[in-house]
Amino acid sequence: MGILFIPILLVIMYFLILRPQQKRVKDQRAMLNVIDVGDDVRTDSGIYGTISDLDGDTVFLMVADGVEIKISKASIAEMIKYDED
Repeated sequence: MGILFIPILLVIMYFLILRPQQKRVKDQRAMLNVIDVGDDVRTDSGIYGTISDLDGDTVFLMVADGVEIKISKASIAEMIKYDED
């Protein structure tokens, strides 16, 4: 019984911890590949803004009228979708 405990524990860890993390990373990469100028996004630090320019791995984010910040593309957490009723 003790011989089967470790492999079973490793399989459980894979499905509960590693696999969901890999899926989140894959989804994040896919989202970063489709972002474009004009998309509304939220950064890891909680800043909301609109992408005004893309330059490789650098994103210029418009956070207010006349206020633009330069951030890393990897720091974008999610695209914001607004429901149009």
